[in-house]
Amino acid sequence: MERQQLHERLKELHAELEDAPSVDAESRELLRSLVDDIREMLKDSGAETLEPHGVTDQLREAARRFEESHPTLATTVGRVADALSNLGI
Repeated sequence: MERQQLHERLKELHAELEDAPSVDAESRELLRSLVDDIREMLKDSGAETLEPHGVTDQLREAARRFEESHPTLATTVGRVADALSNLGI
């Protein structure tokens, strides 16, 4: 169930990125890279054996960075970080 929630949050983040054209290219690439890393970890090793690799911390930092300029995106990024935390990552 928690893993499914993570997948849903990743879909939400992808949609938010598509709807936020004012996000600078560097931030957009960082978020896409983090999403790719998360998906790769899930695919390769399963949720029980995921290593954090600082992904959760990077997501939380990105959420803080977007709080003012893109509050909806910040919320979505925070939800992805929460979903990772729920998986013990």
